[in-house]
Amino acid sequence: MDGGKDPRLIAYSPVELGTPLELVDGLTVPNALFFLRSYGAVPTLDPDAWRLSVTGLVDREIELTLADLKALPQRTMTAFLECSGDSRGRFRPPAQGAQWGNTAVGNAEWTGVSLSAVLDLAGVRPGAVDVVSRGADVVSQGADHAPMWRGLPVEVARAPDTMLVWRMNGEPLPVPHGGPVRLLVPGWGGIASTKWLVGLEVIDHAFAGYFNTEVYVVVTEDGTPVRPVREMPVKSVITTPAAGETVATGRRTVAGYAWSGYGAVATVEVSLDGGATWADAAITLDGGRRSWVRFEHPWDAEPGPAALRSRATDERGLRQPEVATWNARGYQMNAIHEVPVIVR
Repeated sequence: MDGGKDPRLIAYSPVELGTPLELVDGLTVPNALFFLRSYGAVPTLDPDAWRLSVTGLVDREIELTLADLKALPQRTMTAFLECSGDSRGRFRPPAQGAQWGNTAVGNAEWTGVSLSAVLDLAGVRPGAVDVVSRGADVVSQGADHAPMWRGLPVEVARAPDTMLVWRMNGEPLPVPHGGPVRLLVPGWGGIASTKWLVGLEVIDHAFAGYFNTEVYVVVTEDGTPVRPVREMPVKSVITTPAAGETVATGRRTVAGYAWSGYGAVATVEVSLDGGATWADAAITLDGGRRSWVRFEHPWDAEPGPAALRSRATDERGLRQPEVATWNARGYQMNAIHEVPVIVR
């Protein structure tokens, strides 16, 4: 899968490409650098022929074209998108799945319409529990040619920031990222944001499909299911300097990104001594409550090894932990990450 992607992306598989965050220096990640996570062959949908069906527990079943969607009140929102398994490679012992570094996350400007506006056209009936989003892709791993269907609680589906989007960073939504239209559930693990969306079904029970009950569930070492993957936890990573880099002595800047699926980032702290002491960093770029933020902190680098750390706290008071809870599939790794560097 290429899709105009930057050759510096890290290939974990043909359909899993990670973003080296040290290549990002603004608020948003350019489309060519934005990470990719898919399950199989990428479908090609003609935007002019594309249709979205809304069925199930509704007053009227409808079918919409892209033009129909664009006739609804449009909005643009900056939001991060993170794969549930981002940073999985940091778990010890190793967890199941692709060993992502801090590379399966990005921030973009998305344009579309609130999903609630589409549901209102159909009229959601009393008793609705889940909205099942249906992608045009077919899963080729983990299940035998299963369709990509994912259930979303109706109250989340109707939240104003849950959107159907057709533009990404001011461009038509690229096909590898779900074009012509995808679902965007900001703050939730990326699996909730169904790509290549072709159908919505409103149902009166919790959806028990493969992507709700077999995977994207936090499971203990003995196989006990604990909870589904929903909001992504508060997290930060240092991107400048990069891990293992050799830097010159003198005045330097430590910089990186922080985000939380539970709300806005309130503060970011940086430690220059492996966590012995902490100081508040400056938030220099902020795209709103759904966006990640960029932080910076001055550093008088002295010769020798240095251990740089960052930790974020969100508006709910949730703070990055020293150690993230290990789980068999390696979801939601948000432990404080140490960046070792050498100063010369």
